[in-house]
Amino acid sequence: MKKFYTNIAVALMAVLTMTAFTSCDEDADIAYDLDGIWQGTIIGDFYSDRYGTTRTDYDTEICFYQSSTFSRSGTGYEIDRESWSGHISEFDFDWTVNNGRIYISYSDGYKIVIRDWETYYMGNTMRFRGYFEDYYTGETVASFNLIKVAAKYSYAKNKVKTDSITITK
Repeated sequence: MKKFYTNIAVALMAVLTMTAFTSCDEDADIAYDLDGIWQGTIIGDFYSDRYGTTRTDYDTEICFYQSSTFSRSGTGYEIDRESWSGHISEFDFDWTVNNGRIYISYSDGYKIVIRDWETYYMGNTMRFRGYFEDYYTGETVASFNLIKVAAKYSYAKNKVKTDSITITK
């Protein structure tokens, strides 16, 4: 009987250990997939406070720099172009992945959480879509649909400012 309980205890410890490591690995895997440059659109009230506009659609480029290969965090930037005026705005940010959620803290103090999202492939192109939620209120402020245009290590680690964004569909 003692051997039976010992075997159960060992099996339970193995399962709990694997569960704990899997959680960390999933966040690191998400961060690894995010690393790169993404282009597409953001639609919603996300920018009404920042830009003082009632427009709701922007062409965007979002770049995630992963701190290291196994890190769950990093830095990045977002470049937004108003499709109706051509005005460009840029924000740097810090980001981290925790329990499958992506937390972004912008340089101007604004914070969002990406809770409902997915990455998927269409052909050979990785896509990323989901919703931005206000960090403090949980209110959905925008949806996004992005295409990965530069993968890990295929871009310069120094930000290049641009006056135009090419959106590939």
